[in-house]
Amino acid sequence: MLEPSKNFRQVGDTLLVKLSKSMEQYLETIYEIESSGKVASVTDIAETRGVKSPSVTYVLRKLSEPDLKLVNYKRYTREVSLTKKGKKIAERLEKTHETLRWFFEMIGLDSAVANDDACEIEHIVRPETVDKLTEFVEWVQTNPKAAKLLSEFQSQ
Repeated sequence: MLEPSKNFRQVGDTLLVKLSKSMEQYLETIYEIESSGKVASVTDIAETRGVKSPSVTYVLRKLSEPDLKLVNYKRYTREVSLTKKGKKIAERLEKTHETLRWFFEMIGLDSAVANDDACEIEHIVRPETVDKLTEFVEWVQTNPKAAKLLSEFQSQ
């Protein structure tokens, strides 16, 4: 079985799908729109991503192909939704982003820099790295001694 890497994203326990950074960003955008309680549309996605509608439809066609099936999209409808697999990937990306952002802020990076760097790195970092970073961040947040040491580090 292939190992997850920058070119493959794990879905569940075993399925790996090849996604580009751009495809992952589209999944995240759809996830954010759906999480806000709205139905995602090509127009909403284009506006959010700052691209033209034809660019969105091109990626949506790729994401809806039978070998991926990460979004529900039909060519002449404007509504888009994540499939179960697409939602799993988007949720994992969101978790990865949040963990990286927390870690970067924890070591003293400005929030905007932490967010921007998390956006870039989330697409190449391995799941086991994120799991370890999550454990570390949670440990620091719940361990008074670690929090004190981190505070000393930040004040250097």
